[in-house]
Amino acid sequence: MKVLVVNAYGRSNRGDSVLLDECVAEIRAWNPEAAISAAVFEGADNARLVHPDIAWSERIGNAPGGKVRTLCLLLASWLATVPGLRRLEKLLPPEQQNTLNAMRECNVVVSAPGGYIHDTNFAYIIALFHIELAARLQKAVVLGPQSIGPLHGRFARWLARRVLARVSYLCPRESYSANFLVRDLGIPERKIYRTGDSAFWNDRVEEESAVVTPELLRLGLAEGKPILGITVVGWTFPRHAQPNAAYDSYVAAVAEIADRMSLEYGVLPVIFNQVSDDLPTALLVKKRAKSRIVVDEKSHEPWILRALIRRSTIFIGTRFHSCIFSMMAGRPTFAISYLPKTEYIMSDLQLGNRSTPIDDVDVNRVVEKLSDDLNDLARAELEISSAVSAYQRNFSRLQDVMRSINPEYEE
Repeated sequence: MKVLVVNAYGRSNRGDSVLLDECVAEIRAWNPEAAISAAVFEGADNARLVHPDIAWSERIGNAPGGKVRTLCLLLASWLATVPGLRRLEKLLPPEQQNTLNAMRECNVVVSAPGGYIHDTNFAYIIALFHIELAARLQKAVVLGPQSIGPLHGRFARWLARRVLARVSYLCPRESYSANFLVRDLGIPERKIYRTGDSAFWNDRVEEESAVVTPELLRLGLAEGKPILGITVVGWTFPRHAQPNAAYDSYVAAVAEIADRMSLEYGVLPVIFNQVSDDLPTALLVKKRAKSRIVVDEKSHEPWILRALIRRSTIFIGTRFHSCIFSMMAGRPTFAISYLPKTEYIMSDLQLGNRSTPIDDVDVNRVVEKLSDDLNDLARAELEISSAVSAYQRNFSRLQDVMRSINPEYEE
């Protein structure tokens, strides 16, 4: 059995790292002997360090020349699957040729878990292309637990409908995505397998104090000091009429939340680093705030980041997988939603009262909820832990879906 994972981002986003790690673990649980290949958008060398037993390559379409160059590479790879035109694959960079060859040779293609089929940027076209190419080559295609939609444009909906109709195993990770597939794209329900976000089953946390303690000391996080854990996102507000003003308002809101919680309860706000590209936003929040804020500018592997976030007393996250890390540690958590996935997954957790949209952060409601949590930590921690446990019971995993793959693909 040969399995190719496509549409994986890489390891620089620690949420995506966890999803990729869990995807590999789920494939291993389904078929321990499977030979796994994986194509990533960036950081293949870093991925090899963590998973040396996997054949890593580069996403088809990666190009420094922008969209035109990307489209040329996609077209070349498409034409290379036409009988007699295989030589066109030489137009691809070597790492992308490896991806195309891995797709030809594999039995199953898994589109990695994540949240990328929405038309806020060009990436969804590349994601759908890899899925379509796999279907064209008559592979069994599984969409790992992911967000699908919203798709606002008519072309985007037409393209998604055309591509996803050819996929037999679609795993939406929120009720919204499942409904979107059926209601808006007309995908038959028999192809849809309702799953949960894979990160809720990845519980690897660094337990060695020799690793974690020096990092806590570096940040000045003394034992006993209550911590308000935070993550931010360098969001561009792509559909907002005034994106710069919206960004400034978001930064101001996070700073105000940190100030009010620090002043009233003496908590130390700490901004953790899930994605290093968000650091400029973190530093802006620190500059805007009147209270002391610690910003961790160091990048950590996910299991270390989990251990650091676990040091929080309460948590407010914009990067949603940091919210998952916090909730899996039982920490009272509030989420700022910059993409629909956040509010939909929080709703599936029965924690819809713990999220607010990024373009209209309700500071008073956030402060009120976090204050209630601090005033009765035991109750709040039980609420979070119970929600996570119920979620894990109620939703399927990728490996459960893969067991449904037609035996003809297992020859």
